[in-house]
Amino acid sequence: MSDYRDLSGRVEAEAALAQWCLGDFALRAAAHLGTDSECSITLRRTGHARRAASSSHRAGHCDDVENQEHSGGCIEAMDEMHVVLVPDLALEDRWHDWTQAALTVGFRSAAAFPSSAGPDAEIAFNVYSERVAPWTRDTIVRADMYAQQIGLVMGLVLNVTDLQAKLEAFQTALAAQAAIDQAIGAMMQNQGCTADEGLTILRSAAGNRNVDLPHAAAAVLGGLGGGRDAGGPPRD
Repeated sequence: MSDYRDLSGRVEAEAALAQWCLGDFALRAAAHLGTDSECSITLRRTGHARRAASSSHRAGHCDDVENQEHSGGCIEAMDEMHVVLVPDLALEDRWHDWTQAALTVGFRSAAAFPSSAGPDAEIAFNVYSERVAPWTRDTIVRADMYAQQIGLVMGLVLNVTDLQAKLEAFQTALAAQAAIDQAIGAMMQNQGCTADEGLTILRSAAGNRNVDLPHAAAAVLGGLGGGRDAGGPPRD
């Protein structure tokens, strides 16, 4: 019984840590994506899906409904490992409970972006919008990039057993994500490129210099004179 309580307490502590770290990320990502959007992050481990964090109560409620029913855009996204776009929730007939929950709280469209978080673990970065069909190419590229970065973060964190080490892994990985997004935002503002083009430039710079994306992003930001305000959801 003691071992069970210890395991249960550790799982609860991990969940609280993830919610604290990723909750701030979800808030900033929603603000940066625009399109009157709100974001939620679902983590699925060994087949069990639960909401890890959200930018608002109503976005979290929508994820809770689809996780409870095992049916919805993010569930399909994780099952098939492909992006799911729902341009108009009022016309969607595949996932009744989830779409009705989203419509009831005022959303008109949704999108789910999956990523692997290691063996038997997946995440879905879910974006809900009050607009019909707001998903431009740049929005899709940016949201998918967030999903891949969250998957990387969770993959690192799930492989660490010590809670303090988990916190440090969260902070390091999310700081790296912030640098990448800031660099892309700065290039979009200064060079007039799209998010897709900015990501391509960043990957090319990383390859040419034989460094990872966060280091390439730092170099780009240095060359452009900072660009902190241009980026996505940096942590304070």
